[in-house]
Amino acid sequence: MMITLVFNETGPTNCVVYLDHAGSTLYSELHMENIFKGNVFGNPHSQSDISSATSDLIADARHQVLEYFNASPEDYSCIFTSGATAALKLVGETFPWTQDRNFLYTMENHNSVLGIREYALAQGASACAVDTEEVANQPGQLTNSGPSIKVKHRAVQMRNTCKIQKEESRGNAYNLFAFPSSGLRFNLDLVKLIKENPETMLQGSPFSKSKRWMVLIDAAKGCATLPPDLLKYPADFVVVSFYKLFGYPTGLGALLVRNDAAKLLKKTYFSGGTVAASIADIDFVKRRERVEEFFEDSSASFLSIAAIRHGFKLLKSLTPSAIWMLIFNSFVATI
Repeated sequence: MMITLVFNETGPTNCVVYLDHAGSTLYSELHMENIFKGNVFGNPHSQSDISSATSDLIADARHQVLEYFNASPEDYSCIFTSGATAALKLVGETFPWTQDRNFLYTMENHNSVLGIREYALAQGASACAVDTEEVANQPGQLTNSGPSIKVKHRAVQMRNTCKIQKEESRGNAYNLFAFPSSGLRFNLDLVKLIKENPETMLQGSPFSKSKRWMVLIDAAKGCATLPPDLLKYPADFVVVSFYKLFGYPTGLGALLVRNDAAKLLKKTYFSGGTVAASIADIDFVKRRERVEEFFEDSSASFLSIAAIRHGFKLLKSLTPSAIWMLIFNSFVATI
C-alpha cells in the first residue's frame, strides 16, 4: 500500500521499489511543480520589494518549522543551516566548553554528533558515551510518577591531566546530553529527566554532581515520522534535515534552539549578515540581536527555504482520510 502511495505522489519511477525513506524521502511531482510555478525571489539583504517579500517568506518558513515541532516563537528560534551536520557543528563550535563541563551522548548517535566531542575535548571538557535503561516502577511507587531511566556510562574521555571534579561548586557549569530520535526510539522523557533530575538519573556516575544540563536531540531522521513535541519535551537544541522530510531541497537544515540557551552560546566569527556594523581599521563590531540573524552567516539559502513551505503543505494534506482515498483509487484502477 505504501509503495502504491509513493508512486502516485512521486510520478514516474521506472517501477523502482524505493525503501530508503530514512536516508532520503522521495520528493513529489506536485511539490516540485509548486516550487517553480510563478515565483520570483531576491536576496533578503538587498533593498527592494522582491527582497522584502523574500524576507517575509523566510520569516513564514521559520514559523512553519517551529509549528511543526509545536514550539513557541517566544521560547525557540529557527536557525537555517546548510544541513543537519552544519547544525550539529554549530552547537559544538559555540557551546561554552570549559574544563568543568561534560558532554554525554548515547551510543546510538550519528558520527555528526560524535564530532561535537572534538570541540569538548579540545577545551578540556570530558566526554563519555552512555547507555540508557528504562527501569520498571518499584513496589509502592506511583504508576503515574513517570518513567525511571538510568544512565550507565562507559569510559570517560579527556585530553588533559585534570580529573573530573566532584565538588558541589562545579554545579554551576552547563553540560550537554545528546541523543537521536531515529533507530532505537528513545523515551523523550529523557529531556525532562536529565534537565530536572540529573542527580538521580546519573546516580553512581562521576557526573551525578553536575546539576545543569542542556539537551540536544538529533531529529534529522526522526522528524519525518515523529517530530518531538517541544512544548512537552523542551529540548535546548533540535536538529532538522529537510530533504529527509520532503525529499527536496537538499543542502538545507535547521537548528531549533531555545532562546535562553542561545544566550549562552559563544560565537566568534561574524559575516555580513550577522552584524549591524563593523569598522575595518578599528576593533569594532556590533552584532545583530535576533538569534537567527546572529548565527546565520552569509545570505540565507532563500530559494531552498522558499521550497519548504510547499513541503509542509503537502505533509498537511496527507491526512489519514486522504491516504485511504489514494489507496482506494489505486485499487479501483486495477479492477
